[in-house]
Amino acid sequence: MPKKVLNSNSFLPLALSFLCVQALVLWVATMADAMDSVFAMGATYALQLLAGLAAYSACCWRAWTSPPRLRMNWILICGSMLLWMTGMALSAWGDMVVHAPRSTAFISDFAFFIYGVPMLLAICLPDHRQRVWLLAGIDGLQALLAGCLVYIRLFSTIPFIGAFAPASIHLLVQTYLAENILLAVAVTARLLSCPRNTEERSLYRTLSLFLWSYAGCAELFNFFDIRSKHAVGFRSILMEAPFLLLALVLLLSDVHIPESKTAFRKTKLALFIETLSPIFFTLALTALGASIVRRHFHYGLAAIQIALVLYAVRATFLQNRYMQSEKELAEAKERLQKLSFQDALTGVPNRRHFDEIFEMEWSRAGRVMQPLSLLMVDADYFKRLNDHYGHPAGDECLVRLAQALKHCLPRSGDMLARYGGEEFAVILPTTDRLGAENVAVRMQEAVRALHIQNESPVGEFVTISVGISTYAAPALARMHELVDAADRALYKAKQNGRNRIEFCEMPIETEIVRSLNEPQPLPALAARDKVGTAQPAPAPGHEFS
Repeated sequence: MPKKVLNSNSFLPLALSFLCVQALVLWVATMADAMDSVFAMGATYALQLLAGLAAYSACCWRAWTSPPRLRMNWILICGSMLLWMTGMALSAWGDMVVHAPRSTAFISDFAFFIYGVPMLLAICLPDHRQRVWLLAGIDGLQALLAGCLVYIRLFSTIPFIGAFAPASIHLLVQTYLAENILLAVAVTARLLSCPRNTEERSLYRTLSLFLWSYAGCAELFNFFDIRSKHAVGFRSILMEAPFLLLALVLLLSDVHIPESKTAFRKTKLALFIETLSPIFFTLALTALGASIVRRHFHYGLAAIQIALVLYAVRATFLQNRYMQSEKELAEAKERLQKLSFQDALTGVPNRRHFDEIFEMEWSRAGRVMQPLSLLMVDADYFKRLNDHYGHPAGDECLVRLAQALKHCLPRSGDMLARYGGEEFAVILPTTDRLGAENVAVRMQEAVRALHIQNESPVGEFVTISVGISTYAAPALARMHELVDAADRALYKAKQNGRNRIEFCEMPIETEIVRSLNEPQPLPALAARDKVGTAQPAPAPGHEFS
């Protein structure tokens, strides 16, 4: 049974107590009119960092216990948690040490925004069976460039170079809202495309709950923060709640989910979303480049060009991979077709392939007016060999027979096939009776030369009986009649003592006999008037007028 690492009786009260401590600290600071004091700010930021640390620890634990195919997703989520805690630490430093103005962006805002980059990578990471690290590297590069563009957007300079010109708090809030909504929508799309009862669905369901709650709480926090005169306040609880919720869900959820056999069957929606997900990075990079092109023309234009180049590299790689897959699929199909036409034991064509080639050669013989001969070859007293020496020896005998008979075929267009059991069939195009008998004689000599032990009334070694029939175009005959004639010849060879060659004529019909044998359609009854005009036949039960 799946196990949970904690239960609600242990962690839930702990999380509620954590929030109560935060509320108590803020209440004391409010009563003392010391909301901007070092004590109030230090305690608030410390508790927020502890909430982030709880979420980070839970994600690390899940990365350790998850299947290898999801480990990279959880590692990226852990990276997001670290970036968020870095932003919180920088925010504490800005409020308590530097006393940075709250009306413009600070370096902590960049860390808060960039936390969404590894989160988006974790959401858009392809299925482990289709994961290509070159494409993952392209996505990572696009994500890094997107972070640089965000920094330029917020501070009007290349990251950590040059003088700052921070963006206003209103632009910052809009940027946060757009990022949070984008992440929440992206993870919801992946959630809807996941099969039920899978670890992937559990991952995206947990992230969906966290990102939607974080988007709502962050929007409320920013709404109250803009209107507040103090650096901290009761609104700070809103930033702790999503992370405590994430830790709670991760620690209380099942470690492993038993997956059904159909767990990885993907719907068309799932395939569409997985294909579309990586394009989010290209679109984001293009949009960010366009947003700064007015104030920073060269940076914006370079970003758009890089986005297009990376997209072209991705598309070229995928196209090349698709063409390679198509080639491998065609080769696999060809190999499978050859296997389906080949007898598994002897390696010669099977009955299915024989039927196909025989029909083709029959049509060709009638078209080019050339004879077609068919040989039916059967190993004599083969059951006695199987009973005396065992089935492995019988199988080995068939393999050697097949190779010996195949080497007796004079032309590449001739065909030997295993017809069934110990019986083989040979198709000899453009070969008359004399040529077929010569091939049959060579086959008997080749089989005798094998010296396969099998004491029988015909000798000490394995022998074969051969039945021959020949179709001489343009005589009228049916395809199955040639097979029947060869079968009768083989039966005659068996009846006459085995180890011999017999020939059987095909039943040839003339054109007149054929027309008489085939059923003719009955003419419709018709009555003619005095001038010879045909009248329609009367309906049954009616008399002529």
